[in-house]
Amino acid sequence: MDMDQYMKDGFSQAFDQGISADALAMYRLDMLNRQLGYAVGHSRFYRDRLSGIRLPLDSVDHLSGLPFTAAEDVRDHGAEMICIGADRIERVVTLASTGSGGKPKRLYFSKADLEHSVDFFHEGMKYLCDAGDEVFIFMPAASEYSIGRLLGEGLEKLGAKPYVFGMISDVHEAAETLRRASPHTLVGTPSQMRKLLLSAPDIRVRNVLLSADYIPLSAKESISRTANCEVYEHYGLTESGYGCAVECPAHRGQHIRHDELLLEIVEPYGANPVSEGQWGEIVLTTLRREAMPLIRYRTGDLSRLVHAPCACGCKLPRLDRVLGRVSELARDINIYEMDELLLSCDSILDYHAVLSDATLTVEAEAAGQEGYDRCVKALSEKWPDLIVEVIPAAEKKTEHGAKRSINRSK
Repeated sequence: MDMDQYMKDGFSQAFDQGISADALAMYRLDMLNRQLGYAVGHSRFYRDRLSGIRLPLDSVDHLSGLPFTAAEDVRDHGAEMICIGADRIERVVTLASTGSGGKPKRLYFSKADLEHSVDFFHEGMKYLCDAGDEVFIFMPAASEYSIGRLLGEGLEKLGAKPYVFGMISDVHEAAETLRRASPHTLVGTPSQMRKLLLSAPDIRVRNVLLSADYIPLSAKESISRTANCEVYEHYGLTESGYGCAVECPAHRGQHIRHDELLLEIVEPYGANPVSEGQWGEIVLTTLRREAMPLIRYRTGDLSRLVHAPCACGCKLPRLDRVLGRVSELARDINIYEMDELLLSCDSILDYHAVLSDATLTVEAEAAGQEGYDRCVKALSEKWPDLIVEVIPAAEKKTEHGAKRSINRSK
């Protein structure tokens, strides 16, 4: 495939095995300069933020000389980042935020932006399924351009048969729906997929795609063992247009959406790029975003790039597994360690944790007394200075989002 075609359509997961390093460098520099010029020309925020920067850039490496965009910028100046008229905005996503009175972040997408996401889902799902396969989607699907519906569109382009269920509020209803079908693939968040399959161990599928900003290894192993299936990881966030990187059957890193995103790894509490292969904060720059470009956006997530060729034949950099939020990892007691501890126990279906001073209260949904006993034992051994209280969950409820957290009260 020649560069003209890449420039016209972007290059897909299906093409990335054949693209050379030189062709990738040419593509990224050209598209980066186009995006920078477009942002400066159409957005008041970037016109001011990038004033004094000589454009176009001579090298992608020079991107590191540009200022970062932070979550606070999106929260406080999001409307100034918009590059198109209001009549061309197809979707606005409002994300809850902490600080500054809880003022939310808003992300804006055009029809073309959303179509690019559908294209990525179309290509990425080829790793898991084929035409005619039934795929059940347990992701947000309430609105027209939600991730669940966009994924469904991508699967329809593939010829697969998507069933957009939405997030699970009743695990037994979801299980009965699957029993009446012949599912090949399930897509959902780690906690919901784990709870569903542990609650209905008779359900068998070929594979499961877990989509979240952090995927516990314990949940992944539990799902694989319980359903006797292959488990894939997908990292995505609203800022990336939902899709960012997905595993192939080799499971040696997640293949990045190179046609749409340029990823850097920088020092978590600094500004310098890390050495090749080192862990750091993911910084993303959009390359074809129309409504609201993001230039050097600090995601707050910790990972690294894998540069060794993948066993599938791809020679492009890939994203290693995401270790979690930098801010959460800095805590002595964090949700990721707790997930790895508790989700490794099949008798604990789900839980919600509240930390108040030196008391950790866990509302657990467990299969019998054994689950509660193991929960107390695991937490007390991990954090012996805490007073651990484990109580039955008041309701049989599931998490309604991909992000899990510890409720910290004073």
